[in-house]
Amino acid sequence: MNSTSTESAIAEWVTILGESGVVAAGAESFGASTIGTTRTIPAVLRPENQEQVAELLQVAQRWQVAVYPVSTGNNWGYGSANPVEDNCVILDLSRLDRISDFDPEMGVVTVEPGVTQGALRAFLDAHEGEYLVPVTGAGPTCSILGNALERGYGITPITDHFAAVTKIEAILPDGTRYQTPLSELGAAEVDGLFKWGLGPYLDGLFSQGNFGVVVNITIALAPVPETVTAFFFSTKDDAKLEALVPTVRAVLRALGGSVVAINLLNSQRMLSMMTPFPEDKAINGVLPAPEVESMAHSHGVPAWSGVGAIYASKEVARAARRTLRRLLGPVTDRLIFINRRKVDTVRNVARLLPGRLATRVKGMADTLSGALEIMHGTPNDVALALAYWRSGELPAPGEPKNPARDGCGLIWFAPLVPIRGKDVRRYIDMIERVCPQYGINPLITLTTVNDRCFDSTVPLLFDRRDADATARANDCYRALVEAGQKEGFLPYRLNIDAMGMLNTGDSAFSRLASQLKAAVDPNFILAPGRYVPRIKRSEV
Repeated sequence: MNSTSTESAIAEWVTILGESGVVAAGAESFGASTIGTTRTIPAVLRPENQEQVAELLQVAQRWQVAVYPVSTGNNWGYGSANPVEDNCVILDLSRLDRISDFDPEMGVVTVEPGVTQGALRAFLDAHEGEYLVPVTGAGPTCSILGNALERGYGITPITDHFAAVTKIEAILPDGTRYQTPLSELGAAEVDGLFKWGLGPYLDGLFSQGNFGVVVNITIALAPVPETVTAFFFSTKDDAKLEALVPTVRAVLRALGGSVVAINLLNSQRMLSMMTPFPEDKAINGVLPAPEVESMAHSHGVPAWSGVGAIYASKEVARAARRTLRRLLGPVTDRLIFINRRKVDTVRNVARLLPGRLATRVKGMADTLSGALEIMHGTPNDVALALAYWRSGELPAPGEPKNPARDGCGLIWFAPLVPIRGKDVRRYIDMIERVCPQYGINPLITLTTVNDRCFDSTVPLLFDRRDADATARANDCYRALVEAGQKEGFLPYRLNIDAMGMLNTGDSAFSRLASQLKAAVDPNFILAPGRYVPRIKRSEV
Protein backbone atom coordinates (compact mmCIF):
# COMPACT_ATOMS: atom_id res chain seq x y z
CA MET A 1 0.00 0.00 0.00
CA ASN A 2 1.42 3.42 -0.91
CA SER A 3 0.63 6.85 0.50
CA THR A 4 -0.94 8.05 -2.77
CA SER A 5 -3.48 5.21 -2.70
CA THR A 6 -4.25 5.92 0.94
CA GLU A 7 -4.76 9.63 0.30
CA SER A 8 -7.05 8.88 -2.65
CA ALA A 9 -9.07 6.42 -0.58
CA ILE A 10 -9.36 8.91 2.30
CA ALA A 11 -10.67 11.54 -0.09
CA GLU A 12 -13.43 9.17 -1.24
CA TRP A 13 -14.21 8.12 2.32
CA VAL A 14 -14.68 11.77 3.29
CA THR A 15 -17.35 12.10 0.59
CA ILE A 16 -19.17 9.10 2.11
CA LEU A 17 -18.80 9.95 5.82
CA GLY A 18 -18.17 13.67 5.85
CA GLU A 19 -15.21 15.35 7.51
CA SER A 20 -16.33 14.30 11.00
CA GLY A 21 -16.46 10.63 10.03
CA VAL A 22 -12.80 10.37 8.98
CA VAL A 23 -10.01 11.00 11.48
CA ALA A 24 -6.60 11.33 9.86
CA ALA A 25 -4.60 13.78 11.96
CA GLY A 26 -3.83 12.10 15.28
CA ALA A 27 -5.29 8.74 14.21
CA GLU A 28 -2.48 6.86 15.98
CA SER A 29 -3.77 8.02 19.37
CA PHE A 30 -6.72 5.70 18.70
CA GLY A 31 -4.28 2.81 19.07
CA ALA A 32 -3.45 3.19 22.77
CA SER A 33 -2.95 -0.35 24.02
CA THR A 34 -2.40 -2.09 27.35
CA ILE A 35 0.10 -4.49 25.73
CA GLY A 36 2.45 -1.62 24.90
CA THR A 37 2.40 -2.21 21.15
CA THR A 38 2.12 0.70 18.74
CA ARG A 39 1.03 0.60 15.11
CA THR A 40 1.12 3.06 12.23
CA ILE A 41 -2.55 3.99 11.65
CA PRO A 42 -3.17 6.28 8.64
CA ALA A 43 -6.81 7.06 9.49
CA VAL A 44 -9.89 6.06 11.48
CA LEU A 45 -13.25 5.64 9.72
CA ARG A 46 -16.44 6.05 11.74
CA PRO A 47 -19.50 4.90 9.77
CA GLU A 48 -23.01 5.33 11.18
CA ASN A 49 -24.83 2.56 9.31
CA GLN A 50 -24.30 -0.71 7.50
CA GLU A 51 -24.71 0.79 4.04
CA GLN A 52 -21.75 3.08 4.69
CA VAL A 53 -19.66 0.07 5.75
CA ALA A 54 -20.29 -1.55 2.36
CA GLU A 55 -19.33 1.65 0.53
CA LEU A 56 -16.13 2.04 2.58
CA LEU A 57 -15.03 -1.51 1.73
CA GLN A 58 -15.67 -0.95 -1.98
CA VAL A 59 -13.37 2.09 -1.85
CA ALA A 60 -10.76 0.05 0.04
CA GLN A 61 -10.88 -2.58 -2.70
CA ARG A 62 -10.56 0.00 -5.46
CA TRP A 63 -7.42 1.52 -3.95
CA GLN A 64 -6.21 -1.71 -2.26
CA VAL A 65 -5.95 -0.05 1.15
CA ALA A 66 -6.12 -2.40 4.14
CA VAL A 67 -8.83 -1.78 6.75
CA TYR A 68 -9.15 -3.26 10.22
CA PRO A 69 -12.62 -3.36 11.86
CA VAL A 70 -13.09 -2.94 15.62
CA SER A 71 -16.35 -2.96 17.54
CA THR A 72 -15.55 -0.57 20.39
CA GLY A 73 -11.76 -1.00 20.49
CA ASN A 74 -11.91 -1.97 24.16
CA ASN A 75 -10.18 -5.33 23.70
CA TRP A 76 -8.07 -4.92 26.85
CA GLY A 77 -4.98 -7.11 27.06
CA TYR A 78 -5.18 -8.35 23.46
CA GLY A 79 -4.29 -5.21 21.50
CA SER A 80 -7.23 -2.84 22.15
CA ALA A 81 -8.05 -1.06 18.86
CA ASN A 82 -4.74 -1.81 17.13
CA PRO A 83 -4.52 -3.79 13.89
CA VAL A 84 -2.27 -6.81 13.49
CA GLU A 85 -0.16 -5.08 10.83
CA ASP A 86 1.02 -1.50 10.30
CA ASN A 87 -0.67 0.88 7.87
CA CYS A 88 -4.18 -0.49 8.29
CA VAL A 89 -7.00 2.06 8.38
CA ILE A 90 -9.18 1.46 11.43
CA LEU A 91 -12.87 0.85 10.76
CA ASP A 92 -14.45 1.97 14.04
CA LEU A 93 -17.92 0.41 14.27
CA SER A 94 -18.87 1.88 17.65
CA ARG A 95 -21.51 4.17 16.06
CA LEU A 96 -23.37 1.11 14.79
CA ASP A 97 -25.14 0.65 18.12
CA ARG A 98 -28.68 -0.43 17.28
CA ILE A 99 -30.56 -3.14 19.16
CA SER A 100 -33.42 -4.72 17.22
CA ASP A 101 -35.75 -7.70 16.91
CA PHE A 102 -35.96 -8.35 20.63
CA ASP A 103 -38.39 -11.21 21.22
CA PRO A 104 -39.29 -11.25 24.94
CA GLU A 105 -41.08 -14.56 24.52
CA MET A 106 -38.27 -16.44 22.79
CA GLY A 107 -35.39 -14.58 24.43
CA VAL A 108 -33.42 -13.57 21.34
CA VAL A 109 -32.13 -10.14 20.35
CA THR A 110 -30.11 -8.68 17.47
CA VAL A 111 -27.22 -6.30 18.19
CA GLU A 112 -24.78 -4.28 16.10
CA PRO A 113 -21.03 -4.02 16.89
CA GLY A 114 -21.29 -0.85 18.99
CA VAL A 115 -23.81 -2.34 21.45
CA THR A 116 -22.03 -2.65 24.79
CA GLN A 117 -22.78 -4.83 27.78
CA GLY A 118 -24.08 -1.77 29.60
CA ALA A 119 -26.27 -0.69 26.68
CA LEU A 120 -27.90 -4.12 26.37
CA ARG A 121 -28.57 -4.16 30.12
CA ALA A 122 -30.24 -0.74 29.90
CA PHE A 123 -32.31 -1.86 26.88
CA LEU A 124 -33.54 -5.01 28.62
CA ASP A 125 -34.42 -3.05 31.75
CA ALA A 126 -36.37 -0.51 29.69
CA HIS A 127 -38.27 -3.22 27.81
CA GLU A 128 -38.98 -5.45 30.81
CA GLY A 129 -36.67 -8.07 29.39
CA GLU A 130 -36.31 -10.69 32.09
CA TYR A 131 -33.03 -11.96 30.72
CA LEU A 132 -29.38 -11.93 31.70
CA VAL A 133 -26.76 -10.03 29.69
CA PRO A 134 -23.80 -12.27 28.70
CA VAL A 135 -21.37 -10.25 30.81
CA THR A 136 -17.61 -10.51 31.27
CA GLY A 137 -15.23 -8.88 33.73
CA ALA A 138 -14.06 -6.45 31.03
CA GLY A 139 -16.69 -3.91 32.00
CA PRO A 140 -19.88 -2.28 30.71
CA THR A 141 -18.18 -0.38 27.85
CA CYS A 142 -17.16 -3.52 25.94
CA SER A 143 -18.93 -4.86 22.85
CA ILE A 144 -21.32 -7.80 23.03
CA LEU A 145 -20.64 -8.67 19.39
CA GLY A 146 -16.86 -8.31 19.61
CA ASN A 147 -16.62 -10.57 22.64
CA ALA A 148 -18.83 -13.22 21.07
CA LEU A 149 -16.80 -13.28 17.84
CA GLU A 150 -13.61 -13.70 19.88
CA ARG A 151 -15.34 -16.66 21.58
CA GLY A 152 -15.29 -14.97 24.97
CA TYR A 153 -17.01 -16.49 27.97
CA GLY A 154 -18.47 -15.66 31.37
CA ILE A 155 -20.00 -17.39 34.36
CA THR A 156 -23.66 -16.64 33.57
CA PRO A 157 -25.77 -19.59 32.34
CA ILE A 158 -24.72 -19.38 28.66
CA THR A 159 -21.00 -19.57 29.43
CA ASP A 160 -19.72 -19.78 25.84
CA HIS A 161 -20.76 -16.50 24.23
CA PHE A 162 -20.26 -17.61 20.63
CA ALA A 163 -22.45 -20.64 21.37
CA ALA A 164 -25.26 -18.12 22.05
CA VAL A 165 -24.92 -16.59 18.56
CA THR A 166 -27.75 -17.94 16.40
CA LYS A 167 -27.35 -15.79 13.28
CA ILE A 168 -24.73 -13.56 11.66
CA GLU A 169 -24.95 -10.85 9.01
CA ALA A 170 -21.74 -9.47 7.53
CA ILE A 171 -20.41 -7.23 4.78
CA LEU A 172 -17.89 -9.17 2.68
CA PRO A 173 -14.65 -7.52 1.52
CA ASP A 174 -16.18 -6.64 -1.87
CA GLY A 175 -19.08 -4.81 -0.21
CA THR A 176 -21.75 -7.49 -0.69
CA ARG A 177 -23.93 -8.64 2.21
CA TYR A 178 -23.66 -12.14 3.68
CA GLN A 179 -26.73 -13.78 5.18
CA THR A 180 -27.41 -17.37 6.12
CA PRO A 181 -29.54 -19.49 3.74
CA LEU A 182 -32.62 -19.61 5.98
CA SER A 183 -32.77 -15.80 6.06
CA GLU A 184 -32.19 -15.53 2.32
CA LEU A 185 -35.00 -18.03 1.71
CA GLY A 186 -37.46 -16.00 3.78
CA ALA A 187 -37.25 -17.68 7.21
CA ALA A 188 -35.37 -14.93 9.08
CA GLU A 189 -37.27 -15.44 12.33
CA VAL A 190 -36.62 -19.15 12.68
CA ASP A 191 -33.05 -18.54 11.52
CA GLY A 192 -32.55 -16.51 14.70
CA LEU A 193 -33.89 -19.36 16.82
CA PHE A 194 -31.65 -22.14 15.46
CA LYS A 195 -27.88 -21.77 15.41
CA TRP A 196 -26.86 -24.18 12.67
CA GLY A 197 -29.13 -23.04 9.84
CA LEU A 198 -29.05 -24.97 6.57
CA GLY A 199 -26.08 -26.29 4.59
CA PRO A 200 -22.40 -25.76 5.48
CA TYR A 201 -21.99 -23.72 8.67
CA LEU A 202 -20.23 -20.66 7.24
CA ASP A 203 -21.02 -18.37 10.20
CA GLY A 204 -18.03 -19.88 11.97
CA LEU A 205 -15.68 -18.23 9.47
CA PHE A 206 -16.49 -14.86 11.06
CA SER A 207 -15.45 -15.98 14.55
CA GLN A 208 -11.72 -15.33 15.08
CA GLY A 209 -11.46 -14.71 11.36
CA ASN A 210 -11.12 -11.93 8.81
CA PHE A 211 -13.61 -12.95 6.12
CA GLY A 212 -16.05 -10.07 6.52
CA VAL A 213 -17.20 -7.18 8.70
CA VAL A 214 -19.92 -8.54 10.98
CA VAL A 215 -22.65 -5.90 11.29
CA ASN A 216 -25.34 -7.91 13.13
CA ILE A 217 -25.51 -10.92 15.37
CA THR A 218 -28.60 -12.47 16.87
CA ILE A 219 -27.99 -13.99 20.29
CA ALA A 220 -29.97 -16.19 22.63
CA LEU A 221 -30.30 -14.80 26.16
CA ALA A 222 -30.52 -16.78 29.38
CA PRO A 223 -33.74 -16.05 31.33
CA VAL A 224 -33.54 -14.56 34.81
CA PRO A 225 -33.92 -17.50 37.22
CA GLU A 226 -36.03 -17.47 40.35
CA THR A 227 -32.90 -17.30 42.51
CA VAL A 228 -29.21 -16.53 42.02
CA THR A 229 -26.98 -17.67 44.87
CA ALA A 230 -23.22 -17.22 44.80
CA PHE A 231 -21.02 -19.73 46.57
CA PHE A 232 -17.45 -19.22 47.73
CA PHE A 233 -15.08 -21.92 48.89
CA SER A 234 -11.41 -22.15 49.76
CA THR A 235 -8.57 -24.38 50.85
CA LYS A 236 -5.55 -23.26 52.85
CA ASP A 237 -3.49 -26.24 51.71
CA ASP A 238 -2.04 -26.03 48.20
CA ALA A 239 -1.53 -29.82 48.28
CA LYS A 240 -5.32 -30.25 48.12
CA LEU A 241 -5.44 -28.79 44.60
CA GLU A 242 -5.17 -32.20 42.92
CA ALA A 243 -8.24 -33.36 44.86
CA LEU A 244 -10.15 -30.08 44.40
CA VAL A 245 -9.89 -30.06 40.58
CA PRO A 246 -11.78 -33.33 39.89
CA THR A 247 -14.32 -32.27 42.50
CA VAL A 248 -15.03 -29.15 40.45
CA ARG A 249 -15.67 -31.43 37.47
CA ALA A 250 -17.97 -33.60 39.60
CA VAL A 251 -19.95 -30.50 40.69
CA LEU A 252 -20.52 -29.42 37.10
CA ARG A 253 -21.64 -32.88 36.09
CA ALA A 254 -23.95 -33.28 39.06
CA LEU A 255 -25.44 -29.76 38.84
CA GLY A 256 -25.00 -28.97 35.15
CA GLY A 257 -28.37 -27.27 34.79
CA SER A 258 -27.95 -24.92 37.74
CA VAL A 259 -24.17 -24.50 38.28
CA VAL A 260 -22.65 -23.64 34.91
CA ALA A 261 -19.15 -22.35 35.68
CA ILE A 262 -16.66 -22.21 38.54
CA ASN A 263 -13.57 -20.03 39.00
CA LEU A 264 -10.46 -21.10 40.93
CA LEU A 265 -8.02 -18.33 41.94
CA ASN A 266 -4.59 -18.61 43.52
CA SER A 267 -3.59 -16.46 46.49
CA GLN A 268 -1.73 -13.83 44.45
CA ARG A 269 -4.74 -13.37 42.17
CA MET A 270 -6.94 -12.80 45.23
CA LEU A 271 -4.45 -10.36 46.76
CA SER A 272 -4.44 -8.32 43.55
CA MET A 273 -8.13 -7.55 44.19
CA MET A 274 -7.68 -6.71 47.87
CA THR A 275 -4.52 -4.66 48.37
CA PRO A 276 -2.26 -2.27 46.42
CA PHE A 277 0.90 -3.77 44.95
CA PRO A 278 3.73 -3.40 47.53
CA GLU A 279 6.39 -2.07 45.17
CA ASP A 280 8.92 -1.66 47.99
CA LYS A 281 8.72 -5.38 48.84
CA ALA A 282 9.20 -6.63 45.26
CA ILE A 283 12.53 -7.92 43.96
CA ASN A 284 12.95 -7.22 40.25
CA GLY A 285 9.21 -6.67 40.12
CA VAL A 286 8.28 -10.00 41.71
CA LEU A 287 6.97 -10.54 45.25
CA PRO A 288 9.11 -13.11 47.09
CA ALA A 289 7.29 -16.19 48.43
CA PRO A 290 7.67 -15.12 52.11
CA GLU A 291 6.12 -11.73 51.31
CA VAL A 292 3.20 -13.39 49.49
CA GLU A 293 2.66 -15.68 52.49
CA SER A 294 2.78 -12.72 54.89
CA MET A 295 0.29 -10.71 52.83
CA ALA A 296 -1.99 -13.71 52.46
CA HIS A 297 -1.94 -14.30 56.21
CA SER A 298 -2.68 -10.67 57.09
CA HIS A 299 -5.61 -10.54 54.64
CA GLY A 300 -6.93 -14.02 55.39
CA VAL A 301 -6.32 -15.24 51.83
CA PRO A 302 -6.07 -19.04 51.36
CA ALA A 303 -3.92 -20.94 48.87
CA TRP A 304 -6.90 -21.42 46.54
CA SER A 305 -10.29 -19.74 46.41
CA GLY A 306 -13.28 -20.73 44.33
CA VAL A 307 -16.46 -19.01 43.24
CA GLY A 308 -19.56 -20.06 41.34
CA ALA A 309 -23.29 -19.42 41.21
CA ILE A 310 -26.48 -21.43 41.46
CA TYR A 311 -29.14 -20.40 38.92
CA ALA A 312 -32.34 -22.20 39.86
CA SER A 313 -35.77 -22.22 41.48
CA LYS A 314 -35.82 -22.10 45.28
CA GLU A 315 -36.43 -25.84 45.55
CA VAL A 316 -33.63 -26.77 43.15
CA ALA A 317 -31.29 -24.23 44.79
CA ARG A 318 -31.81 -25.88 48.20
CA ALA A 319 -30.96 -29.27 46.71
CA ALA A 320 -27.92 -27.79 44.92
CA ARG A 321 -26.57 -26.36 48.17
CA ARG A 322 -26.80 -29.81 49.77
CA THR A 323 -24.93 -31.34 46.81
CA LEU A 324 -22.23 -28.66 46.99
CA ARG A 325 -21.72 -29.29 50.69
CA ARG A 326 -21.46 -33.02 50.06
CA LEU A 327 -18.98 -32.74 47.20
CA LEU A 328 -16.87 -29.72 48.19
CA GLY A 329 -16.89 -30.30 51.95
CA PRO A 330 -14.15 -32.98 52.03
CA VAL A 331 -11.69 -30.96 49.90
CA THR A 332 -12.27 -27.41 51.20
CA ASP A 333 -11.86 -25.56 54.49
CA ARG A 334 -14.76 -23.18 53.95
CA LEU A 335 -17.95 -23.07 51.87
CA ILE A 336 -20.38 -20.16 52.14
CA PHE A 337 -23.45 -19.05 50.19
CA ILE A 338 -24.16 -15.38 49.47
CA ASN A 339 -27.10 -13.52 47.91
CA ARG A 340 -28.06 -9.85 47.64
CA ARG A 341 -29.92 -9.89 50.95
CA LYS A 342 -26.83 -11.09 52.82
CA VAL A 343 -24.63 -8.45 51.16
CA ASP A 344 -27.07 -5.73 52.26
CA THR A 345 -26.87 -7.11 55.81
CA VAL A 346 -23.06 -6.88 55.74
CA ARG A 347 -23.31 -3.26 54.57
CA ASN A 348 -25.64 -2.43 57.46
CA VAL A 349 -23.25 -4.06 59.93
CA ALA A 350 -20.34 -2.03 58.52
CA ARG A 351 -22.12 1.21 59.47
CA LEU A 352 -21.97 0.16 63.13
CA LEU A 353 -18.27 -0.73 63.16
CA PRO A 354 -15.40 1.60 64.13
CA GLY A 355 -12.98 3.27 61.69
CA ARG A 356 -10.68 0.99 59.70
CA LEU A 357 -12.70 -2.14 60.42
CA ALA A 358 -15.80 -0.49 58.96
CA THR A 359 -13.85 0.50 55.84
CA ARG A 360 -12.54 -3.04 55.41
CA VAL A 361 -15.95 -4.67 55.87
CA LYS A 362 -17.62 -2.17 53.52
CA GLY A 363 -14.92 -2.82 50.91
CA MET A 364 -15.57 -6.55 51.19
CA ALA A 365 -19.31 -5.95 50.80
CA ASP A 366 -18.75 -3.76 47.73
CA THR A 367 -16.57 -6.44 46.11
CA LEU A 368 -19.15 -9.13 46.85
CA SER A 369 -21.89 -6.90 45.51
CA GLY A 370 -19.97 -6.32 42.28
CA ALA A 371 -19.43 -10.06 41.83
CA LEU A 372 -23.11 -10.74 42.48
CA GLU A 373 -24.22 -8.12 39.96
CA ILE A 374 -22.11 -9.79 37.28
CA MET A 375 -23.71 -13.12 38.17
CA HIS A 376 -27.09 -11.42 37.81
CA GLY A 377 -26.15 -10.35 34.27
CA THR A 378 -25.45 -6.72 35.17
CA PRO A 379 -22.02 -5.52 33.99
CA ASN A 380 -19.69 -3.45 36.15
CA ASP A 381 -15.99 -2.62 36.30
CA VAL A 382 -15.15 -4.22 39.65
CA ALA A 383 -12.92 -6.86 38.02
CA LEU A 384 -11.33 -4.23 35.77
CA ALA A 385 -9.43 -2.77 38.73
CA LEU A 386 -6.96 -5.64 38.28
CA ALA A 387 -5.48 -3.86 35.24
CA TYR A 388 -4.33 -0.98 37.50
CA TRP A 389 -2.42 -3.13 40.02
CA ARG A 390 1.03 -2.39 38.57
CA SER A 391 0.49 0.80 36.54
CA GLY A 392 -2.09 3.24 35.30
CA GLU A 393 -4.00 6.13 36.81
CA LEU A 394 -7.50 5.37 38.07
CA PRO A 395 -10.07 7.75 36.58
CA ALA A 396 -12.13 10.07 38.75
CA PRO A 397 -15.03 8.48 40.63
CA GLY A 398 -17.96 7.97 38.29
CA GLU A 399 -15.77 7.97 35.17
CA PRO A 400 -15.54 4.65 33.28
CA LYS A 401 -12.27 2.76 33.56
CA ASN A 402 -10.28 2.55 30.34
CA PRO A 403 -7.03 0.66 30.97
CA ALA A 404 -5.57 1.52 27.54
CA ARG A 405 -6.21 5.25 27.95
CA ASP A 406 -5.20 5.24 31.63
CA GLY A 407 -1.70 3.81 31.06
CA CYS A 408 -2.18 0.27 32.39
CA GLY A 409 0.20 -2.51 31.35
CA LEU A 410 -1.72 -5.75 30.78
CA ILE A 411 -1.29 -8.74 28.47
CA TRP A 412 -3.63 -11.72 28.82
CA PHE A 413 -2.25 -15.25 28.51
CA ALA A 414 -5.36 -17.43 28.22
CA PRO A 415 -4.54 -21.12 27.67
CA LEU A 416 -6.84 -24.14 27.82
CA VAL A 417 -6.16 -26.72 30.54
CA PRO A 418 -7.84 -30.12 31.06
CA ILE A 419 -9.87 -30.41 34.28
CA ARG A 420 -7.53 -33.06 35.62
CA GLY A 421 -5.54 -32.69 38.82
CA LYS A 422 -2.13 -33.71 37.51
CA ASP A 423 -2.48 -31.52 34.41
CA VAL A 424 -3.49 -28.47 36.45
CA ARG A 425 -0.46 -29.02 38.69
CA ARG A 426 1.83 -29.20 35.65
CA TYR A 427 0.25 -26.01 34.36
CA ILE A 428 0.64 -24.15 37.68
CA ASP A 429 4.29 -25.24 37.87
CA MET A 430 4.85 -23.89 34.34
CA ILE A 431 3.34 -20.47 35.14
CA GLU A 432 5.21 -20.18 38.43
CA ARG A 433 8.47 -21.15 36.71
CA VAL A 434 8.24 -18.85 33.68
CA CYS A 435 6.58 -15.64 34.91
CA PRO A 436 9.09 -14.61 37.62
CA GLN A 437 11.95 -14.89 35.12
CA TYR A 438 10.47 -11.83 33.39
CA GLY A 439 9.48 -9.79 36.44
CA ILE A 440 5.84 -10.94 36.28
CA ASN A 441 3.91 -12.11 39.32
CA PRO A 442 2.04 -15.38 38.65
CA LEU A 443 -1.61 -14.39 39.11
CA ILE A 444 -3.73 -17.39 38.08
CA THR A 445 -7.44 -17.90 37.48
CA LEU A 446 -8.92 -21.15 36.17
CA THR A 447 -12.46 -20.86 34.75
CA THR A 448 -14.45 -23.87 33.63
CA VAL A 449 -15.70 -23.49 30.06
CA ASN A 450 -17.35 -26.92 30.25
CA ASP A 451 -17.01 -29.97 32.51
CA ARG A 452 -13.83 -31.07 30.74
CA CYS A 453 -11.74 -27.95 30.25
CA PHE A 454 -10.57 -24.84 32.08
CA ASP A 455 -9.64 -21.65 30.38
CA SER A 456 -6.98 -20.05 32.51
CA THR A 457 -6.43 -16.32 32.47
CA VAL A 458 -3.02 -15.09 33.60
CA PRO A 459 -2.72 -11.28 33.55
CA LEU A 460 0.84 -10.23 32.75
CA LEU A 461 0.86 -6.92 34.64
CA PHE A 462 3.70 -4.45 34.16
CA ASP A 463 4.61 -0.77 34.28
CA ARG A 464 3.80 0.48 30.79
CA ARG A 465 5.84 3.64 31.35
CA ASP A 466 8.97 1.48 31.59
CA ALA A 467 10.16 0.33 28.15
CA ASP A 468 12.23 -2.50 29.67
CA ALA A 469 9.29 -3.77 31.72
CA THR A 470 7.07 -3.65 28.62
CA ALA A 471 9.62 -5.63 26.60
CA ARG A 472 9.98 -8.21 29.39
CA ALA A 473 6.21 -8.67 29.62
CA ASN A 474 5.98 -9.32 25.88
CA ASP A 475 8.94 -11.70 26.12
CA CYS A 476 7.13 -13.44 28.97
CA TYR A 477 4.07 -13.97 26.79
CA ARG A 478 6.18 -15.55 24.05
CA ALA A 479 7.98 -17.75 26.60
CA LEU A 480 4.64 -18.91 28.02
CA VAL A 481 3.37 -19.79 24.54
CA GLU A 482 6.56 -21.73 23.83
CA ALA A 483 6.43 -23.56 27.17
CA GLY A 484 2.70 -24.17 26.74
CA GLN A 485 3.26 -25.69 23.33
CA LYS A 486 5.62 -28.24 24.89
CA GLU A 487 3.23 -28.96 27.77
CA GLY A 488 -0.02 -28.90 25.77
CA PHE A 489 -1.46 -25.66 27.19
CA LEU A 490 -2.14 -23.23 24.34
CA PRO A 491 -4.34 -20.09 24.24
CA TYR A 492 -7.92 -20.06 23.02
CA ARG A 493 -7.41 -16.55 21.61
CA LEU A 494 -4.37 -14.49 20.64
CA ASN A 495 -3.23 -10.91 20.95
CA ILE A 496 -2.27 -8.92 17.87
CA ASP A 497 1.46 -9.66 18.28
CA ALA A 498 0.92 -13.43 18.56
CA MET A 499 -0.98 -14.13 15.34
CA GLY A 500 2.18 -15.51 13.76
CA MET A 501 1.91 -18.72 15.79
CA LEU A 502 -0.90 -19.80 13.43
CA ASN A 503 1.32 -19.33 10.40
CA THR A 504 2.64 -22.87 10.50
CA GLY A 505 3.72 -23.26 6.90
CA ASP A 506 2.52 -26.56 5.52
CA SER A 507 -0.29 -27.30 7.99
CA ALA A 508 -3.62 -28.26 6.46
CA PHE A 509 -5.36 -25.60 8.58
CA SER A 510 -3.12 -22.80 7.35
CA ARG A 511 -3.50 -23.86 3.73
CA LEU A 512 -7.28 -24.17 3.81
CA ALA A 513 -7.87 -20.98 5.81
CA SER A 514 -5.59 -19.00 3.52
CA GLN A 515 -7.21 -20.37 0.37
CA LEU A 516 -10.69 -19.49 1.67
CA LYS A 517 -9.45 -16.01 2.57
CA ALA A 518 -7.96 -15.50 -0.88
CA ALA A 519 -11.26 -16.53 -2.48
CA VAL A 520 -13.32 -13.84 -0.69
CA ASP A 521 -10.57 -11.21 -0.30
CA PRO A 522 -8.05 -11.60 -3.14
CA ASN A 523 -6.49 -8.20 -2.43
CA PHE A 524 -6.13 -8.95 1.30
CA ILE A 525 -7.62 -5.62 2.31
CA LEU A 526 -9.61 -6.83 5.34
CA ALA A 527 -7.74 -7.25 8.66
CA PRO A 528 -4.60 -8.74 7.10
CA GLY A 529 -2.77 -11.15 9.39
CA ARG A 530 -5.67 -11.63 11.79
CA TYR A 531 -5.83 -15.36 12.67
CA VAL A 532 -5.63 -16.40 8.99
CA PRO A 533 -2.08 -16.61 7.59
CA ARG A 534 -1.24 -14.65 4.47
CA ILE A 535 -0.85 -16.59 1.23
CA LYS A 536 1.43 -15.83 -1.69
CA ARG A 537 -0.41 -14.53 -4.74
CA SER A 538 1.14 -17.37 -6.75
CA GLU A 539 -0.74 -19.81 -4.49
CA VAL A 540 -4.16 -18.18 -4.89
